[in-house]
Amino acid sequence: MRIRRQRLGQHFLRDPATAHAIVAALADTPPRVLEIGPGRGDLTRPLLERFSMVRAVELDERLAAALPGRLGSPAHLDVRHGDGLALDLDGLAEGGPWQVAANLPFSVGTPILRRLLPRHDLFTVLVVMVQVEVGRRLVAPDGGTGRGLLTLEAEAYARAELLFTVPPRCFSPPPRVTSAVVRLALHPSPAPPGTVERALGLASVAFTHRRKKLANALASIGSSDDIAAALVAVGARDDMRPQDPSLELWLALAGALPASRSA
Repeated sequence: MRIRRQRLGQHFLRDPATAHAIVAALADTPPRVLEIGPGRGDLTRPLLERFSMVRAVELDERLAAALPGRLGSPAHLDVRHGDGLALDLDGLAEGGPWQVAANLPFSVGTPILRRLLPRHDLFTVLVVMVQVEVGRRLVAPDGGTGRGLLTLEAEAYARAELLFTVPPRCFSPPPRVTSAVVRLALHPSPAPPGTVERALGLASVAFTHRRKKLANALASIGSSDDIAAALVAVGARDDMRPQDPSLELWLALAGALPASRSA
């Protein structure tokens, strides 16, 4: 079992101070919290102390079955066995909206975040622990070396703050890297869904050539004349590289290029 958990990138939080700091970063309302990957319940316990409903989703069937008894079988704990990458979010968030708290496994943390971020209709706030590099990527500024597609996704759907870092000694087994706790307050996207999707699609192409200038990084999506005209139309500098544009500029670029080119 230990080998399987390590393969999944799961390291159990064992530091009460860190668990309480995560709980404190959540809002007072809604009083419902979805916890993804509760493991042995070290974060679940303080969540139950503060909130009137905690729903915990655990991939490991044995851990899921043992969790209620480990915590005294509280009536306001709902444990579900399942995969955070596969469960139907609408069904999982019934009775919501919910806040989310999670010590996300390193191996699946980013894909889980990508599922949650667009769903401001279901979730209000995410307070998640991730690998520190992922945390820094979520809050990287325009032009920052860590800026990438995940940064833009976070900006499109949330206001992100890196709250604090957590050293390896706070986990069992200790990971080889430092973790970070990030708070993401979800909000509606700043543009119609189609425009956001096109903008993120453009950025995804460009970030595969992040050392190139923007016009060259986007060369595969259309003619050089169309790309050059669109970059001029949105006011992009000639020396811009994929990490330099703001989300607003990517959205403008999605609108300036023909939809068939920018999807």
